[in-house]
Amino acid sequence: MLKGLVDAFRVFGELSMLDLALQNAVFLRDHLRNGNGLFHSWKGGRATIAGYLEDYAFVIDGYIALYEATFAEEWLEEAKVLTAYAIENFFDEQENLFFFTDRNAEKLIARKKELFDNVIPASNSVMATNLHKLGLLLGKPLWSALSDKMLSQVKKLVLAEPQFLSNWASLFSYRTQPTAEIAIVGPEAQVYRQEIDHMYYPNKVLAGTVGESRMPLLENREAINGQTTLYVCFNRTCQLPVYTVNEAMAQAMGVE
Repeated sequence: MLKGLVDAFRVFGELSMLDLALQNAVFLRDHLRNGNGLFHSWKGGRATIAGYLEDYAFVIDGYIALYEATFAEEWLEEAKVLTAYAIENFFDEQENLFFFTDRNAEKLIARKKELFDNVIPASNSVMATNLHKLGLLLGKPLWSALSDKMLSQVKKLVLAEPQFLSNWASLFSYRTQPTAEIAIVGPEAQVYRQEIDHMYYPNKVLAGTVGESRMPLLENREAINGQTTLYVCFNRTCQLPVYTVNEAMAQAMGVE
């Protein structure tokens, strides 16, 4: 729901959708956190049951989207904390995939893994996508590498049965070429973000600030001569700074 509300705001520009998304995110942060982890449910004024991998995958996905829509770094920090917890408590290093249940939760006869995408994407495919995006946004190459390891585990399945691994296939399509890292710095950062969102190009991550930021994509980048400036980078190597969205998107798409 959080991701859906953010997507609706980014497409239609309706502030009511953003307001609902923020209310939802604040509720999740204030009432469903379990230390550095998550609870699964809320009823009767209290949270219960240790969160499952799908809880982490979709909440993290929603927080990443909320950051890209608002450039409020608190949501990226929330995504970072939850991702670190999931890696520590759900990840199986032997198979390079996540278990569905927390190692600290009630002990089961067998801990299973959710692999196949259905009407709702598999929690592992969502986590692989989250790790790819956060690896770029937060300057964490180990998380990017972890995403690629997860992809390698399902490559043969995606080629054989793509209809059952559509979200995995979507991430594979992103990895056929470098993901555009677009940093927006300056007083009109949100205006430029809105313009970018009106152009359909999913293989990108967005970061922005009106002032200074210590985020890896934004650190040491400035609004040149006080003018909102866009930096398009691939694998941490940046193109020349530009001042219009059309120029930035041409760089992102490799258009001369």
